[in-house]
Amino acid sequence: MFDAFPYDEWSTEVAEFWTFGGESSAGTYVITVLGIVVMFTALIGFVRLEKTKLERQATMLKAAGTLDRPTVVSSE
Repeated sequence: MFDAFPYDEWSTEVAEFWTFGGESSAGTYVITVLGIVVMFTALIGFVRLEKTKLERQATMLKAAGTLDRPTVVSSE
């Protein structure tokens, strides 16, 4: 199998270099926390959007008479 990735050429300085700092820098933690906050914000927004769409669809079905409450039959 041909593997072109140069693992032997990677040093600690090269592996830790990125825009916001090294592995244990404050930039790493800030970006991680921002990512988690954005993820939860998007998840909450998605749930609210879908809830609104479901409520609107249920209202339309109730108005059309196709979504009636089921009758409960007791087994007694």
